[in-house]
Amino acid sequence: MANEIDLKTIKDILEYKFYVPRYQRGYRWNKQQVTDLLEDIWEFSQKNELKKDEFYCLQPIVVKNTVVLGEDKWEVIDGQQRLTTIYIILTYIKNNILPKAATTFSLEYETRTDSGQFLKNIDEAEKYNNIDYYHMYNALHNATKWFESKGDETSTAIEIYNKLLNQTKFIWYQVNEDIDPIDIFTRINLGKIPLTNSELIKALFLKKENFGSESEKERIHMKQLEIANEWDQIEYSLQKEDFWYFLYNGSYKYETRIEFILNLMSREVNNQFDVPIEESNNEYFSFLVFNKLFKEEEQRIKNGNLSYHNSPIDNLWLRIKKYFMTFEEWFNNRQFYHLVGYLVSVDVKIEELKRETETMTKLEQLGYFHEKIRSSIFSRKDLEDWDYNLDRKKIKNVLLLFNVISLLSNKNSNIRFPFDSYKIEDWDIEHIHAVNSEMPNDKKHRVDWLKAAQDEIDNKVLANKIKQLIEDDLVSDENAFVELYNEILVTYGDNEDINDISNLTLLDAATNRSYKNAIFPVKRKIILENDRRGTFIPICTKNVFLKYYSEDIRQMTFWGNNDRKRYFNNITETLKDFLPFRGLNNE
Repeated sequence: MANEIDLKTIKDILEYKFYVPRYQRGYRWNKQQVTDLLEDIWEFSQKNELKKDEFYCLQPIVVKNTVVLGEDKWEVIDGQQRLTTIYIILTYIKNNILPKAATTFSLEYETRTDSGQFLKNIDEAEKYNNIDYYHMYNALHNATKWFESKGDETSTAIEIYNKLLNQTKFIWYQVNEDIDPIDIFTRINLGKIPLTNSELIKALFLKKENFGSESEKERIHMKQLEIANEWDQIEYSLQKEDFWYFLYNGSYKYETRIEFILNLMSREVNNQFDVPIEESNNEYFSFLVFNKLFKEEEQRIKNGNLSYHNSPIDNLWLRIKKYFMTFEEWFNNRQFYHLVGYLVSVDVKIEELKRETETMTKLEQLGYFHEKIRSSIFSRKDLEDWDYNLDRKKIKNVLLLFNVISLLSNKNSNIRFPFDSYKIEDWDIEHIHAVNSEMPNDKKHRVDWLKAAQDEIDNKVLANKIKQLIEDDLVSDENAFVELYNEILVTYGDNEDINDISNLTLLDAATNRSYKNAIFPVKRKIILENDRRGTFIPICTKNVFLKYYSEDIRQMTFWGNNDRKRYFNNITETLKDFLPFRGLNNE
């Protein structure tokens, strides 16, 4: 049997009897947590034009139906801190401000049997009798001070009471009666099964009431198995790094990656609601959207607009699968893979691409992707005028596109640009040949730089100068080092800062840190060593250091003016379809 999930108002649980088992720790909420809860509910109540269907959502409470001494009770697996605080607030309101308020739910404790009684009438004189009493008393004291700070305690209490009872809801997560609650508690608290949006939404999909009549148990069981299996298949596909980083360019670490797709769908459909759900600062936004979708679908069934043979499950699950299948289709198409992968990598949202191409033919989609790419690199300045220090993002976009289109242009190749390696290894733009502005300043880095250069220098006179400077311990002498540094740059490149795209390529973070200001032959050596070891090197970066773009390759250790010109021309020729405004000097 699947776990059950629902949204319950505080009013829905007023008659419930809760039981806190021995494996739970005691009550420990502090002043900040208590007042934060009250402030959140107060701010919610003060919103302009609060609609009837709006509610304040509390984090999940995980429970199991159990029998204690012959009486049905709800065993609290997770959420007792929130429940206890709500109990303290409601009891305070009833005992001190609104005597006609409804009696709240009951709380009992397996190993702290007196705590339940203490909660009903919290006595300051007993607060030091045990640690639970102390924290419960402090929670009451902090709640009291909060109400008093609002000035008119009665009107504040009425507002809070009404909002708590009727427009504050728990995500109610009821586990299967066959499940060991201690195991669930342990796994939740170890972070192994956090109640993420995806776990909660999965429980919605497997909720047996959503499948139709109880008399169709076999059909329900088979449908649950089908969805659970397809859910796992989608998650398995998204766990593959090449597929995931083709779709995703963020830094958030999803516990389950299907949640990314659920979030996309949630944001899309949220605008269709009469009362949209507030996304900002709402940890369970996606679950609340899906819960509302299920309610709407159930209402359609009740109104006769939908049969259970075409149930809420079928409709909503099909929409999720369509999201996934669109992305999977793009991923499997080599041309779409590279164009969409590039756009996602330069921060175009995948949901935008899906939304805008929903009704397009394949040919129209290709045209749309090309236009989006053109807009991602469009600038008032000509490409050759872009500067490393001023236009880093645009240059990085162009160099990434140069690599992507170079691979894609080879129709006979099945090689695909690895967006996963590009993102995981943090590739960024860097100078091909060192510039003056990146000259090492401290002694250690200067020695390291000189030794690295010495290993690759084929000029004996220059090599001896390096050796002598190090042996004479003159590296810290500013004039001596700068003179030798400039001489080395002139020998293996140009003695000037070249900060345009003709002297820039993509390098990974590790190489940047170690060889950021190295001369061309040093960087060439490490790039080729990495390539021999099987490390991912973008095709155009490798071509630069193999001098495939250069006309004269007799000198493999020098990167000069002619090399830069040939390299720049190759970039513009390869990307000619994506640089339509070059030289027009307009936006």
